[in-house]
Order: sequence, then C-alpha cells, then structure tokens
Amino acid sequence: MIGYLGTPGALVALPYRGGLDTSSDRPVSFTRTLGGKRKAFMGARSRREWGVSVDLAGSKVTSGLVALAQSGGEVMWYPADATAGNLLSPQAVAFSPTPTNATDSGFVTLPDGTVAKAIVHSGTGPVTPGDSQGSYEMVPVTPGELVTVGVWGLNGSRFTGWWRAADSATQTSFASPVYSFTGWGWREYTMTVPAGAAFVSLTLSSGAQYARPSIAWGSVGRDRPGRGAPRVVVHGLSEALTVIANDDAYGSVDLTITEVG
Repeated sequence: MIGYLGTPGALVALPYRGGLDTSSDRPVSFTRTLGGKRKAFMGARSRREWGVSVDLAGSKVTSGLVALAQSGGEVMWYPADATAGNLLSPQAVAFSPTPTNATDSGFVTLPDGTVAKAIVHSGTGPVTPGDSQGSYEMVPVTPGELVTVGVWGLNGSRFTGWWRAADSATQTSFASPVYSFTGWGWREYTMTVPAGAAFVSLTLSSGAQYARPSIAWGSVGRDRPGRGAPRVVVHGLSEALTVIANDDAYGSVDLTITEVG
C-alpha cells in the first residue's frame, strides 16, 4: 500500500503495511516549553489512529520519519484508502462543522441506496466543505496531473474553487459548467492541475442540497467516504536495523499516526 505523509508542499510517498484503529479515540494537545520546543500530549480520546510499518526503509526515509516524530508538530496523512478514493477528510464530507451559509439537514438516502449526511444551501455564496485547515479544506495535487471533483446535488450542482500554493495562498480559480437536473444526482468535473499548484480547495453552488463531496486524483470521480487526514501527529516511532548494503543501511520502521483535527 502507498500512503502520503509530510508537510504542506512536501508529501512523501510511503510504501507501508498497517491498519486503522478508531476505538482508541484520543485527542492531542500541544504546549511550548521554556526552551522553545513544541510538545504533543495524548489525551484519553481521539478521532482516528493508524499503526504503520515500513519494511526495508533506507536511511533517508528513516531520518525523515524520525524528524517528523521528533518535531511534535502537525503533518498531513493520506493512507491508501484515501489515495485510491476520496482525499477529503470525513469531517469535510460530512460538512462538519456546518458551513455558515448552509443548514444541517441530517441524513438522506441517495439514489444508489446509500445514506449520507447532507446540508441545505440556505445562504448566499458557494458552500465550502470542511474547515480542517481553516475556513476550508485543501487537498494536495501535482502540477500536470488530473484531479476530479464530485458531489451529490439536489436539483443541480456546480464546482468552483481555488488552486493554491504550498503556503495555501490562492493562485487561480476554476469553475465547472452549471449542471441542472431534477432530484438527487451525482456529477463530477475533471481538471488538469496548473503549474505551481500544490493544493486545491473546493466550493459548491447551484444546488438546493449537497451530500458526499469528493476530491480524487485521476480522471474518475470517487463517490466514496472521505479518508484523508490533513492534521495528524507522528509518534511512537521505533527503528530496527536489518540490512547493511554497500551504499546504505536498511531497516524497518514502526510508527503511530494520530489524527488531531
């Protein structure tokens, strides 16, 4: 499996094996010491936690993972089910918290027979899913590659948003055609990532309600639950040296990734 871990603009592909644990439910808080170091504290509850193992990692990969664990700061994590599906976080897909120009409408049964959290577009301006990174949620992209956005809309939908730099500053906007239809319908829109873009953020309009928004890498939309984790901490790292080659040292690394927002 391939996951992506790192900081905005510096995500690293990480071949790994491991699993997701949602029963631990432990939050993480931070404090800064008198010496200026930022420390993370694990509480009794959290959202999601991954146990990740990397086999035969070279010294460069290992040193990067050690630095992430020692920093005590927040990083981004996109496990295999996110990179193959919907890169938005579960919070963004559930419109949690509810956008200021929308109203929580609870759960709806969609035409494909699935149930999803929905909101009513009750104000002016487009609706922005999620706020895991502020007032919006960004998803990492690669210039020149394809990215596809999608959503279930009631009586219509339109995709707008921003291409953003590594520091989250806006670059250029994008806009899809207005899709008009009756009842609930799934629509998606594929774009080529422009040069210099590191992230994309999404807004929705032209519909009465929306459910299960999606951002996916590639030319095909992914109508799936969100699995991205744009705010996590890396901890519990252990390293075992297993192979020494002529040009490098290789070992296995185990670490824990805990979601904080």
